[in-house]
Amino acid sequence: RCDSCSTEFYLDSDDITIHHKVETKPAPNTFLRRLLLIILAPAAFFSLITIGLIVWGSSREGNSEKGSGEEHISYACERLMAFSSTAGRPIVVLCGAARRDDSSGDWDHAKGIMYFFDGETYEIIKKLELPDVTGRVSVTDARQFEDGTYYVVLNKKRLFAIDRSTLDVKEIHGEDYKLPELSEGFGKLALYFHEYGDALEVETNLGKKFVYYPIANKLYTDQSVFKAYEDKLPTPKLRTRFTFSEQMMGSDYMDEQIQLVRYQTLEQLGYPRRTPHFGWENDRHSYYPKKIFVSQYFVEESRLQSYEDFTPGAYYFSPTVLYESDDQILISFKPTAAADAKKMLRCLDAQTGQVLWSCSEGLDGLDFCLGVARFSGGYVLVDYSHSWLISSEGKVLTCVDIHSRFR
Repeated sequence: RCDSCSTEFYLDSDDITIHHKVETKPAPNTFLRRLLLIILAPAAFFSLITIGLIVWGSSREGNSEKGSGEEHISYACERLMAFSSTAGRPIVVLCGAARRDDSSGDWDHAKGIMYFFDGETYEIIKKLELPDVTGRVSVTDARQFEDGTYYVVLNKKRLFAIDRSTLDVKEIHGEDYKLPELSEGFGKLALYFHEYGDALEVETNLGKKFVYYPIANKLYTDQSVFKAYEDKLPTPKLRTRFTFSEQMMGSDYMDEQIQLVRYQTLEQLGYPRRTPHFGWENDRHSYYPKKIFVSQYFVEESRLQSYEDFTPGAYYFSPTVLYESDDQILISFKPTAAADAKKMLRCLDAQTGQVLWSCSEGLDGLDFCLGVARFSGGYVLVDYSHSWLISSEGKVLTCVDIHSRFR
């Protein structure tokens, strides 16, 4: 055997025969590589599968959490509300019901909600779940009283008060007013007609009907309230307000121009009051035809002291006073009688009647304004689902569909 090439030699007795057999030894490092590859390949394959499953599972879990917080919640939104906070910020309020899609499935198990937005930035400031409010929610009425409290009536029988400084919400029950007549609780509830002042129209659980003025703590039956103007006010003060005259139905003066009227009445904060009705007609209590602008009945009932045409010569069609203060009033109206005329806004100086600005662009859809909030940057107006931000110069900056954020 040759040690160099591993050749083997065989010797026979008759002859010499050489068999040369060459053997090639595999390189040790190549063999080890193959062995290592065979061992590690399956391990690497299963490791990749495991890592993929972990990543996919984590991603799915994250999406599930997001969905349960956002995508898997259904909302039934009600009309928007608006007011200015005590800090002077415009607040837009969304009320309604919310339920998880994977819950029992019907709206009977939904929870009442109230979300507060900054009317300028549209950021959510506060989210509240209304205690003990279940099922679908209907905003029956909402209004700020003159003491600053913002009242909301839900489902025609539940009364809530919003603190404009903290945005806390408190439910008010009949017994909270500590009056025997209201101690049986609210069977039916509404905010009383605005032209009669800040009052609640109540039908108790026993069927008794009252009109209650919470600021003055004055209670009337649904009939005696119409004689409340005969009550003597403790310390009345002269109050300036604005309203539009009416084209009296059946009057001989139906074609008379509608006027913006500034008037003054004697009032007491929180006590019953009456908005006088102005409009040209014949005095029905006169023995001869006499054209009058306000009847003696409204003069007495409203304690009217004076009135004037605030913007002589101006034309208004379908007008409304949206906001009034000591320095500004905001009105909406159509500039012409044309059927396709669009409503516009106008801001006036409350002392002089000077037009501060007018706005007619960007108001599409604002047919029924349901709330106004004034702040240093201008005004915020809301209808059922949209909010308009209007600058102090009268330019529409944004119009946002609040409801669409919860569909």
